[in-house]
Amino acid sequence: MIKALLKKQFLELFSVFFRGKNGKRVAGGKAALYIFLYAMLILMVVGYSTMFALGLGATYFANPDTAWAYFGMGAIAAVTIAIVGSVFMTYNSLYLAKDNEFLLSLPIQSWKLLFVRLFGVWFAGFAWESLVLLPFFVIFYIMAPGLVTALGVVFQILLWIGLSFVILFMTAILGWLIAKAATHMGRYKTLIIVVLFLAGFVGYMVLISQLEGGIVALFEDPEAVTQGLGGFMPAYAFGKACLGSPLYGIIFFIISVALFALVYWVLTITFNKILMSNNKGKAITSNKRQDKQKSVNGTLIKREFKHYFSNAMYILNSSLGYIFLPIVGILAIVNRDAVQVALTNFAQETAAGDGSNPADILMMLKALTPIAVFFAVGFLGGTSVITAPSVSLEGKRISILQAFPIHMKQVLWSKIEFHCIIAMTFTIPSVILIGIGLSLGIVDIIVLVLLSAVMIFFFGVFGLACNLKYPMLNWTNENVALKQSMSVLFCMLVGILAPIVFTLLYFFVFINFLMPSIYLLVVAVLFGLVSWLILRWLNTQGAKKFQYLS
Repeated sequence: MIKALLKKQFLELFSVFFRGKNGKRVAGGKAALYIFLYAMLILMVVGYSTMFALGLGATYFANPDTAWAYFGMGAIAAVTIAIVGSVFMTYNSLYLAKDNEFLLSLPIQSWKLLFVRLFGVWFAGFAWESLVLLPFFVIFYIMAPGLVTALGVVFQILLWIGLSFVILFMTAILGWLIAKAATHMGRYKTLIIVVLFLAGFVGYMVLISQLEGGIVALFEDPEAVTQGLGGFMPAYAFGKACLGSPLYGIIFFIISVALFALVYWVLTITFNKILMSNNKGKAITSNKRQDKQKSVNGTLIKREFKHYFSNAMYILNSSLGYIFLPIVGILAIVNRDAVQVALTNFAQETAAGDGSNPADILMMLKALTPIAVFFAVGFLGGTSVITAPSVSLEGKRISILQAFPIHMKQVLWSKIEFHCIIAMTFTIPSVILIGIGLSLGIVDIIVLVLLSAVMIFFFGVFGLACNLKYPMLNWTNENVALKQSMSVLFCMLVGILAPIVFTLLYFFVFINFLMPSIYLLVVAVLFGLVSWLILRWLNTQGAKKFQYLS
């Protein structure tokens, strides 16, 4: 039984590579594309880890007394990457997987299900940890062969495994907290998750802005860093053990195994209770009022709204760019004077370099500002296509829509209309604020608003057409359709490339022939024409395809 459950767990873990919309093996370009993207992610993590290890090795191997800090910082980096990469998998697959209740209804002992789920989480954390830690070991053998000992190699292998138990402990606790909170948020669950995510993102950006000074100190003052890191006993023990200290190695390994045993024991007590818990919001009682009759279109749009606001991941994955647009607009208004000063200083510095007139350069910069606004707004909006996963998110419920006595193009149109309502609510006021903050003329602002509206409509129909072409209805969790859908990936690529291509076209081809406002009008007409062609397909062949999806 455990063997079958493990096979199922690994099939779910790697389903992005081989499971299609009907549960069949994926072949050809789609599987190759997913494998390529994941390979690029792995190479990026390994590349950054290798560069980090090379920099630390050149600094910390010079003195044997500071060499332990090299491994200590490698362990911290590995734990951080592993937790970030696997904590939400813990939340989704260990606690809130869609098939948990079904599996518990089978004659399977709960400890077996827990072991298999926990093994999947451990494997994910171990894989992420290895991508960071193994380059550290290899660089150590190459750069500091004099510090290599047989006992050190043994403890490096043991602590490589032991650190994965620490990661499992931390991700299981964090995942449990997320799952526990998710079952008690009630009707405010989506709002709370979105706010927490945005707060975490802002905190991350603040941390990154302060990171430069820390990195400089990391490589310029190793003694001070070693002294400070020495107060963090886990990192100190890991580093000493990797250099061959048996005392620290044995203690670290025993504690890591004890943490694994502790989390497993706690989960055996609480696992069933968490799995069977539901949202405990207050029951909604009828107020015995007579509901007003709504139109078909109004009912379908209301249905899209309810689905959208019931899933925080739907909001964050499909609307994050729209959420940040108002922030950009407010910052443009608040820093209006600072932006003008920055443009003036840039014009003066450029003029001093090539001997041109600063006033002419400043005038040119202001004239090109609408193109820059188009690029920024197009990039944020183009990566936020609400319709790209909307068909996939219907899942098995799509048969209910197909059974309604309505034309399927009404269903498709409601999805496009919903996308436009959400996108334009955030985008249009933001474009106006940005235009005012950058001191654009009224004509430029009107053109940018028109182009933004046309692009929003284009991405609405384009995303829906892509999702009809590549639907994913046979998911076990909605996040699969949101994150692993070919239509979402393709729409994001087009959303990134479109503003880049049209911006480069202007600067390299049309800058001497067309004013920015005229060029942006031409782009709007082009997007409008393509949108009309896609909409014709949706109203005919697309509606027919939606009718028979299963």
